[in-house]
Amino acid sequence: MRSPKKLLLMALFIAPAMWASANTDGPAPKDERKGDPSINGSVSDAESKKPVQGVTVSISGKGQEKKETLITDASGNFKTNLLVPGEVTIVLEKKGYRTYRKEGVMIKEGVTLRINLDIEENDDSGVFHPLLRMMEGE
Repeated sequence: MRSPKKLLLMALFIAPAMWASANTDGPAPKDERKGDPSINGSVSDAESKKPVQGVTVSISGKGQEKKETLITDASGNFKTNLLVPGEVTIVLEKKGYRTYRKEGVMIKEGVTLRINLDIEENDDSGVFHPLLRMMEGE
């Protein structure tokens, strides 16, 4: 036979657990179970690998009416929680840099996607035209 102290301790631990399970109203609503999908990202200079501030980050999805637009901070970071699960396209734009486009990024419900992107500087050393390159012998 068990001692009265052990029985009392077991009753103290088991009773609250049984009470908590009896007072639930079923499973949590869909939004509370998994959470909203989000993207945390950073943008760096492709050559120097230093963070780039002030890059416009546009996130749009197939079949989504709304396009999310963000600006990178001083550390080149951006974050958004206002997404709908599905396939999205991410576009990076900043003066002095080439526009970067990444298509087919999958956003899953309840998942935070961490993405690091590099953006290349524009080569403004001259005017680009195929005929000019042929004349210069390139």
